[in-house]
Amino acid sequence: MSTADTPRRLLIDVSTTVRWSGPPVGIVRVERELALWALENRADAHFVVFDPMVRAYRELRRDAVALLRGAATLDTFGLPDPANPGRRKTDRLPAVLRPAYHWIFQFRRRALRALERARLRTRSWRLAGVCDRLQRILMKAKDREAMIGRGGERRPLIPIDHALGDIIRLKADDNLIAAGAGWAHCNIEALAEHKREEGFRLVLLVHDLIPIQFPAYYKQHDVAAFGSYMRQAIPLADLIITGSRRVAADIRRYGETAQLDVNAVAVSPFGADPIPRQALDMAVLPRGLEAGRYGLLVSTIEPRKGHTLVYETWLRLLAAGVPQATGFKLVFVGREGWLVGQVLPRIRTDPKVAGNLLILDNIDDAELAALYQGAAFCLYPSAYEGYGLPVVEAFFHGKAVLASTGGAIPELVGTLSPRLDPADGDAWYRTLKDWIERPELRLPYERAIQKDFRHPTWNEAAAMFFSRIDR
Repeated sequence: MSTADTPRRLLIDVSTTVRWSGPPVGIVRVERELALWALENRADAHFVVFDPMVRAYRELRRDAVALLRGAATLDTFGLPDPANPGRRKTDRLPAVLRPAYHWIFQFRRRALRALERARLRTRSWRLAGVCDRLQRILMKAKDREAMIGRGGERRPLIPIDHALGDIIRLKADDNLIAAGAGWAHCNIEALAEHKREEGFRLVLLVHDLIPIQFPAYYKQHDVAAFGSYMRQAIPLADLIITGSRRVAADIRRYGETAQLDVNAVAVSPFGADPIPRQALDMAVLPRGLEAGRYGLLVSTIEPRKGHTLVYETWLRLLAAGVPQATGFKLVFVGREGWLVGQVLPRIRTDPKVAGNLLILDNIDDAELAALYQGAAFCLYPSAYEGYGLPVVEAFFHGKAVLASTGGAIPELVGTLSPRLDPADGDAWYRTLKDWIERPELRLPYERAIQKDFRHPTWNEAAAMFFSRIDR
């Protein structure tokens, strides 16, 4: 029982957020929004990061909260894989020789990070400028993504010993909240050991079980890591929270099939916020697009999301002359994901879609606002989703969506837009053709969205999420 000397703590695992660079998507956005709400609203909140070197959580220093806002990135170079901390080649060397080895064989990375430490520590703007110029010479594309913002400004790459404080000694009254990609950024065996010893309460946010349900959409090693994590994490959790009823049902079914104990399960929908007015005022469409004359698909580009289905449907429409008759175009917005090594180059080099199918990446809020505002309608043909925030974002802009029947999408869509089988190419062809040629068919959905659409903001959703835990 808690006392004045041992108050209950809310320990929020932000391991996924602090390792991320670039605009937040999916799991990262959810973990980040929950953490930011707790930062402002919960005096009992502590932010923790799993450190694979000590196989335990360490507290995020208060002067490193820029990591929560995405204004900086944690430097994890040289750390072992949290989920699979096997022996590395350098572990065979005597400890005294390892620094020399790294400087000889990984000089560029070591130099980048040594310069970053000097840049962050110095009070001399001249020295900081020298460090920055030298770093920009040494940077490769991945380094630039982590260390330079869209406007060319520097993003701190904070060393782990600067960002993290003491090891967290877990207590029986603690609530540990794991809302991120624990299969990649935590060691579930170590967590289980700590739970057996200290008996803290584990709250697990499960976004979906798709790598277990549809392994063909993922790399084999990712499927294995995800499956191993969930088989241990689900029975370990005292409370599982999901964003949708569909995922809650999937978890219960998986527990029965895999013979796992499943404790309490609660549903707490994710949030979404309308694009700020300032971003809308700054919104400008990319060159080559005309408002009302393109369809928009916002999603990471990966096999499950249906980009191949839409691309092949688009080729059929082009062959029939449908887009050409109205000057209609198609826009994909999203980062390149996995297992798209064949389809993505095919789309980018296909002369038939040159100029009428655009792929845009690394979009900021103002650009995304412009694209949503100018779209005739949106598409979301995913084979299966645990939620589907792009659908919510489209509705916030009053846009009808050609959505799929996959997973939790029907929960979000309701009757506000058509729902098509993601395996029925003919249905997508017919409906897309009709919506391009006869815009009046979209009007009933647009009116219904304006009249009936309601969805929690992130402020409301986070408050609901933490109230589930408090109960």
